[in-house]
Amino acid sequence: MCNAARAFNRGMDWLALLVSLLALALAALALYRGRAFAFAPEILGGDVILPRSSTAGGIKFLLPLQFVNAGYGGGVVHWIALRLTVDGDTSRSLLLSPVAEVDMQSFLRAKRRLETENVEPFTSFALDGKRALAKFVLFEPAEQRAAPAPRLRPGRYAFELFYKAGTMREPRRERAFEHVLEQKNIEQYEADETVYLINYQISLPGVRREVAGLEWIPRGRGA
Repeated sequence: MCNAARAFNRGMDWLALLVSLLALALAALALYRGRAFAFAPEILGGDVILPRSSTAGGIKFLLPLQFVNAGYGGGVVHWIALRLTVDGDTSRSLLLSPVAEVDMQSFLRAKRRLETENVEPFTSFALDGKRALAKFVLFEPAEQRAAPAPRLRPGRYAFELFYKAGTMREPRRERAFEHVLEQKNIEQYEADETVYLINYQISLPGVRREVAGLEWIPRGRGA
């Protein structure tokens, strides 16, 4: 009788172990499926273009961006923004909002002028699973009426890119990069030339493929 009871208890122990292992496997599978089929947007960027001052209507920054969904589930990118800090002075950081999406090929054909034919309002957009979209987004200061118009000056310009997508409750800082604006760049801008601030350490194949056959970026290291 005692042997039978011990055998029964061992059987129950094995059964409990098997049930625990099965529950663990199911939990791991659910976690994997949740991550694999989640909406997982990323933003690649690092280049900055200052459009010709005569057509920009104030200081604006044109950013070639690539939006990539690393997950299999689709979703919506609701909002993006750019924060600019010059020479580390965070007390004067400037928030910039996306005001337009630029058709880069039309922009180049118009000799790099911002015209009604090559800009359209920037709005939220859908991003399917495992897909990427290249967009040229134009940013301008969000509080133009409440604050004096910013002026370009030589210095170290730090850009932080934020976005809100899917079911996110709060915006997320996705990327940060810096450029040094030199006096020659200021002179180019004041002479109504397009100024390019290129990060040659970052590859944007989707964006650069978007304008294949047209030269939007100056030739340089790794371009």
